[in-house]
Amino acid sequence: MRSDRYKDEPAVEKKKKKKRGPLKGLIILILILIAAIAGTSAYVYKSTYDSLSVTFTEEAPVIEFGESCPSMQYVKDSYGDIEPGSDYLETDKIGSGEIVYKASESLFGGLLKPEKEFRMSYTVKDSIAPVKIWSWDGAVLERGTEFDINDVVAYGDNADPTPLISVDGKVNMEKNGRYPLHVKVTDSSGNATEWDLTVEVADAVPAYEDTSERTPFADFVSANKGDKRSFGIDVSAWQDEIDFKAVKKAGCEFVIIRIGYTSDGAVNIDKTFYSNLSNARAAGLRTGVYLYCTDNTEEMVRGSADWIIDTLGGANLDFPVAFDWEDFGNFQDYGMSFYELNRLYDAFADELSQAGYGCMLYGSKNYLENMWEKTDIRPVWLAHYTEKTDYKGPYILWQASSTGRISGIGGDVDMDILYITN
Repeated sequence: MRSDRYKDEPAVEKKKKKKRGPLKGLIILILILIAAIAGTSAYVYKSTYDSLSVTFTEEAPVIEFGESCPSMQYVKDSYGDIEPGSDYLETDKIGSGEIVYKASESLFGGLLKPEKEFRMSYTVKDSIAPVKIWSWDGAVLERGTEFDINDVVAYGDNADPTPLISVDGKVNMEKNGRYPLHVKVTDSSGNATEWDLTVEVADAVPAYEDTSERTPFADFVSANKGDKRSFGIDVSAWQDEIDFKAVKKAGCEFVIIRIGYTSDGAVNIDKTFYSNLSNARAAGLRTGVYLYCTDNTEEMVRGSADWIIDTLGGANLDFPVAFDWEDFGNFQDYGMSFYELNRLYDAFADELSQAGYGCMLYGSKNYLENMWEKTDIRPVWLAHYTEKTDYKGPYILWQASSTGRISGIGGDVDMDILYITN
C-alpha cells in the first residue's frame, strides 16, 4: 500500500534530453565541408605542383656572342604556363649565364596558383676573329717621322673593344727602302686575324692626285631612271653656298642636309644647316637631315639625338634622320667593339623615336656587310660608288656617287637614288 506521506509532494520530473539547434548543425556541416575542400585543395595543389615541368632542348647550350636567342626556343616540353625571366638570353658577355623559367598553373578560378622554378645554364663564347678593316699596303712614309702601325691599318672585333695588335718586322724610318711586315690582331678569346703588308720610307710622301671622273646630274638620272625612283643629293658646309632654285631646276627632287657633327664629345652645328634647310624647302625640295657622328658611348649618342631634336624644334622631315658613323679608318682608337657600335645606333634611334622622328643607318657596302647588324630590318642608306651595286641587303636610299656635278653647286656633290615603296 502506497504511503500517503507522498500524496501532496510533486512528482519528480524526468530529466529532459537537450535537443541540438539547427544553427549548430549547420556550422558543423560547414566545418566538415571546409575540411574536405581544404584537403582536396591541398591534394590538387600538390599534385599540380609536382606535375609542373620544363625540359630543355639542351642541358647547357653554347651560344655565340651577340646572337639573338629567344628564351622559349630552348623549351622542349612543359606542363603549365611558362614564363622565362627574360624574352631573350643575355649574350653580351662572354662566359657562363643562367636563365630562370617559372612554370605555374591557375587553380579554382585563380584562387590558388602553384609555381615552380627551373634553371637553364648556358655558355656564351666568341669564335669570330677580328676584322681587318683596311690595310695600306705600299704606304709611302716620310723619312725621319715616327712609325706607328695604327697609321697604316685599321681593325676591330665583334666582342672585344680592345683587341691586341702585334707586328713582326722592323721599319727604319731613318733609311729609305721597302719594309715587309706581318700583322696579327688577336681578341680576348684567342681568335686572330693576320696578314702581310709592305711600307716604304722615302724622302717625301707623293702628292695626292684626284683623277676621278665627274658625272653631271642629268647623266646620273638618265643612267639610273626607273619606276618608283626619285633622285637627289646630300650636302653640307663643304658645298658652301647653294642655289637651291637652280638645283631644283636641274631635276633634283630631294636633299639630305648635314645638321651637324660630333667632335670630342660635343655636337657642332653645320654652319650652313639653317640656310640650307630653309632655302631647300623654299625651292620645293623634299628634305632630310644627317648627323656625322663619332660618339662612342650610349650617353653621348643619346645626348646627340636630343641635340638634334632641340635643333629641329619640331620641324617635319620627309626622311628618317640618318645616323652617319663612318670613322672606321681609326676604329681601334674608339675603344669599342662592333657590338657596342650597334648599340649606339639603337640608342640614337630610340631617343629620336620619343620625339616622333624615325632613324636610318648610313653606311658603305663594306661596313654594312661586316660591322653593322640588323641591316635587314633597319632602314639603310647605302653608300657604294659604282654603276651597279652588288650589295645584297635591302636599302631605301643609295648614295651612288660622290663626284656629281649639278647647277647651283660649285663643286662635287653626292648623288642619291630614293626607292619609293608606296
